[in-house]
Amino acid sequence: MKFASVQPGPLSWPEQLNSAAAFAVPGLALWLASGYSYGAALLLIGAVCTLHRWPRERQQVLTGWLAVCMFAMALMWVAMADPSENLGKWDRPAKFILAIPCLLYTVVFPPRPKAFFWGLVVGCIGAGAIAMWQVYGLHEWRATGRTNAIQYGNLALLLAVMLAVYVAAVHKQLNGGEKVLAVIAVVAGMDASVLSLSRGGWLALLASMPFALLLLYWNRRRLFWRVVVGLMIAVGLMSVLNRDMLATRWDEMTSEIRVYETTRNASTSVGQRLEHWRFAIDAGLEKPVLGWGFGGYMEEKQKRVKDGLYQPAILEYKFVHNELLDVFVKTGLVGVLVLLWFYFLPLWMFWPTRKRMQMFDGADPAQRRKMLALRMCGVCVPVLYMGFGLTQVFFAHNSGIMFYLFSIILLWSMVQGHERTGQRARMTRMAARAKA
Repeated sequence: MKFASVQPGPLSWPEQLNSAAAFAVPGLALWLASGYSYGAALLLIGAVCTLHRWPRERQQVLTGWLAVCMFAMALMWVAMADPSENLGKWDRPAKFILAIPCLLYTVVFPPRPKAFFWGLVVGCIGAGAIAMWQVYGLHEWRATGRTNAIQYGNLALLLAVMLAVYVAAVHKQLNGGEKVLAVIAVVAGMDASVLSLSRGGWLALLASMPFALLLLYWNRRRLFWRVVVGLMIAVGLMSVLNRDMLATRWDEMTSEIRVYETTRNASTSVGQRLEHWRFAIDAGLEKPVLGWGFGGYMEEKQKRVKDGLYQPAILEYKFVHNELLDVFVKTGLVGVLVLLWFYFLPLWMFWPTRKRMQMFDGADPAQRRKMLALRMCGVCVPVLYMGFGLTQVFFAHNSGIMFYLFSIILLWSMVQGHERTGQRARMTRMAARAKA
């Protein structure tokens, strides 16, 4: 059996369903409560309804490794689960397990990239609208959307960055109205991040920009400087619109750092994080291979606080507020390697190497730009998540797991579908040259 057609024309019903999911995952993520789950549910329904088809297909090697990596993450979260949650302790591992058939199914029936583009546009505008309503309409001190402020602001930033790099790559294929709407959407998404007051997102953006700009410089050098100027304008606009809020937040952060350094005061947001990180490093180094486990981590924390070694402020939290340190103290270096694999495998899968882009040499430039856009969006997801993880255990949250998994699944399936189109076109060109 051959993979589903990805040529322009009528879509099969699984492709239509997956295109709807490609719109829904980014498009509904921050509009609705658990909005990222609707697209995921569509993929799972499609996978169940086509069980007689996709399991018979031969998968690409990297697709298989991604499935194995998802399974490893499920096992890691079994080891990190809180036993007191009873059935709830299986919630996070189950998401990773159920994502595996969704991956294998979606790669066989890839969605249309245009659906993902419009999902990004709608998602950014929705995030920005809700944030402005909450802050300026309801006079709340920070935007939280339908989840907590950190998850909301960081995911809004991720949507905005992915949309920005997508538009930068394919702007020649967009009409004037689409370009204007996309620019408005990018600004709205970035504004939602600013209004959430999530400082970790700004740190993640700084970490991700070199990757995105480097890729753009290698592949679209003439566009590089336009994007740099555009980013400077966008950042300047956000700073002007939210000057007082940003200044206050910056002053709070620097003040809390100074207070912690001088008095070990862990009652502030920054102080609590720094104290938790100190504990995680100290405890983790005592059991560096397999870690303490969740129960051991909580018991040891209580013991050391009681002994006066650490501040009581860290007792109320189950997580360390740093993804890597949280995994290290609970599962040791074994868990750290699994987490790094989960970051760097997708990064390698999407990285647009010269060899991967060669199949579009001599083809319609629009096809090459579309592939570059998909791969750059794919790079953005793990890179920004690594940045988010510096100050938040992002995968401890439903939104963090679901958005990462299903963004990667959808983008990878679109990359695979576009590659199959490129390979067929390349064979056609080679055959035409041979006849000539």
